[in-house]
Amino acid sequence: MANLENILRSIISADSNTVSSEVLNEMIDNIGSTDPILRDNLIYSAFCTLITGNYLDQQQLEYILNKLLENKSVVLDIDKPITDSVFTRSFTILFYAAIVEYDSTKQIISKDLVRKVIDATHEYMGKESDFRGYVEKKGWAHAPAHGADLLDSIAKHPIASEDDALMTLQHITRFLTLAHGYQDDEEERLARAFVTLTKYHLNEDFIKTWLIQLKQSLSEKRANSKGELQPYYAQLAFKNFLKSSYFLLEKEAIQNDIKETIKDLVVQMIY
Repeated sequence: MANLENILRSIISADSNTVSSEVLNEMIDNIGSTDPILRDNLIYSAFCTLITGNYLDQQQLEYILNKLLENKSVVLDIDKPITDSVFTRSFTILFYAAIVEYDSTKQIISKDLVRKVIDATHEYMGKESDFRGYVEKKGWAHAPAHGADLLDSIAKHPIASEDDALMTLQHITRFLTLAHGYQDDEEERLARAFVTLTKYHLNEDFIKTWLIQLKQSLSEKRANSKGELQPYYAQLAFKNFLKSSYFLLEKEAIQNDIKETIKDLVVQMIY
């Protein structure tokens, strides 16, 4: 392990820009380590350095994706209650996101393989229920935020379809509806995926209708909650999502009609 850590530090510091299959395997094997230094600061940081520096070729990128898909890392123990397996799932998602983002412009990876990653993402987003952000002594789990990052990358990829866009809206709906009190900027990460989606898929009227219907659904659930806190947290998450979406759209100076709908909804929710 010490040797792996030294190699990863060398990659991050730009002393080395090559990586062997053995090291890639070790990185994959430890992708969900509960040691936050190894998992986040070394493995993921080194991986990002390799991706952004164009140091991984097509064969290596496809090897990583195939290995993670074969391991079913993204759904490891996903049906169990809160466990450390969330780190494997959420950091697998980050690896997927980085590679899909890279391939959205390079388009060097097999389309069939990218399709498998997208399908695996839909399965994951429909099942993940561990919404912890920062976990003491173990670092970031952050599954909703990491999932949102992958949805953002998928929305940009040329093979993503309208059906994928519709599924993305379903995933965003799910993560907002099931919120139990996000506190680590999860809503903004979901908003970034949403704003990216508006640039690539679906027409404005459809998106505006989705926003209005989601607001109505969450308002009705809270009105009928009989004092339960979860519907309040879901409505709060949606409001924060809307605010982030508004200013992201404002920053990019796009989708004025959607932005105005969002503003109207936020005004209605202020009390």
